[in-house]
Amino acid sequence: MFKRAKGIGLRFIAALIALLVLSCSQPAPTVAPVFTTLFEAGEEFSFRGLHAVHDSVVVVGGTQGSICISLDAGVHWSFMQIPDATESQFRSVWAHDQSRFLAVSAGAPSYIYFTEDRGEHWLRVYSDTAQSTFLDGIAFANDTLGWVFGDPVDGRFKLLQTIDGGRHWAEISGPPSIDGEAAFAASGSSILYSDSTLSIVTGGTVSRIHMSTNFGEDWTAKWLELPQGLPSQGAFAHDWHNDGYIIVGGDYLFDTAALGNTIHYDPESAYPTFDEKLSALPYCSDVVGVGQNVYFTGTVGMYYADSLLHELDTNAMHSLAYSGKYVFASGPEGRIGRIFQGSQPALEQLNIAINSRCQKLFSPPLPFLYFRLPLVFLLCPRLI
Repeated sequence: MFKRAKGIGLRFIAALIALLVLSCSQPAPTVAPVFTTLFEAGEEFSFRGLHAVHDSVVVVGGTQGSICISLDAGVHWSFMQIPDATESQFRSVWAHDQSRFLAVSAGAPSYIYFTEDRGEHWLRVYSDTAQSTFLDGIAFANDTLGWVFGDPVDGRFKLLQTIDGGRHWAEISGPPSIDGEAAFAASGSSILYSDSTLSIVTGGTVSRIHMSTNFGEDWTAKWLELPQGLPSQGAFAHDWHNDGYIIVGGDYLFDTAALGNTIHYDPESAYPTFDEKLSALPYCSDVVGVGQNVYFTGTVGMYYADSLLHELDTNAMHSLAYSGKYVFASGPEGRIGRIFQGSQPALEQLNIAINSRCQKLFSPPLPFLYFRLPLVFLLCPRLI
């Protein structure tokens, strides 16, 4: 009797161990994409410039010469204003690595700034005071070769090129434009280098995609079936995803209207195509494709599409960027966030890291707290 009971007990323990091993080997359930606010600089700032690299390096640019840099995927941020650029709007930015960043201002006068010490010192490397100049975006093919482009001047889009990573810039011939054709600096994503092709999307009287396969020497153009004909209409951004371009836009003056604001274009095909499941999308200022998902953002809110279209968040965000691991977003009121897609434990770890950051800011003795309150509120927006 005792031996039998002992045998049953051993089998029960063995079964329990097997169950525990099996449960531990199963992947943690994933959660649907969710947006988390990481940082808020204040309602006086608007962030449109955004770029992310190497999983964890993120740079954001905005109004009043503002720049934000994170080196740990958005848990901590360094906020700064370039001293001689407080009137500038940095709608396009670029990160090479943890030390080298570029900021491009939109409007006149137009400037490009460069730093190689994480923003401790910024050098103005390009200046154009002409009222006709309006710079719209920046893109790089590699660590040294890159471009900044702007609205047309004398029948061609303005195009600057660097061959030393952004320290020096020279003007080259840009793609020819049609009268009334222009570009948008709503997110900095109207220019892109991907799949060995430099591309620019436009709007206004006509919406087109301009493409160069020889680093900007020669260009071809394809008409896009997006809202166009008015200065507020056209293509605003594009991304390379699944062997083709996802191109978004619409009419920013009628931002809730679903006017057929998204198309897919494969350069190997004759015509762009339209995905019916995206027909309900309002005006979009940016788009990013990641794996099986595509993320959209605009003044109405954020969305994502897999086999269906889903509303992600009602926050109005201007720009999106994919770091190779995370999707980041920047927008009005100095807001920066991250779209999380992964397991529930990983989401909980992110929230713990953000909360821990806030708690550490409150750790000094009370006399020192008064000096740190502005920093606390800057880094911990949920406390105010």
